[in-house]
Amino acid sequence: MLTTIKYNSLDCDFLCGRFPELREKIIAENDWLGEKLPHCLFGNILNPLVTGLLKQKDYRNNNLLERIFRMYEELAEYGDTETKNLLQVTLLEYLWDEYITYSRALEFMGKETKLINQSIDYLKIPEVNYGNN
Repeated sequence: MLTTIKYNSLDCDFLCGRFPELREKIIAENDWLGEKLPHCLFGNILNPLVTGLLKQKDYRNNNLLERIFRMYEELAEYGDTETKNLLQVTLLEYLWDEYITYSRALEFMGKETKLINQSIDYLKIPEVNYGNN
């Protein structure tokens, strides 16, 4: 069993430890931010990456995408209140912009991540855009 994931631990080292292949990008983003801003660091690194991977034809076979959603599940299950807020408003809400990312992301979400995603009842589920799917 994991211990509580505290918001103040969500930093460059946290991300680099889980995604060493993204280390250079994470460090560069962290240096650019100049201070510890988990919402910005996580959003700037993961949001464009996740949406890009979800839009690929072979998205179901992407190991990195699976690992990212496993981390989301850890944040949902073991995160403190601020960590769960980061997951909801910074990472999951971003997936609601387009139907393709929204629907495909649901396939990767674990039980706890889905519960948090369902609490985003203040946004409208994106409509299918047949030109993009």
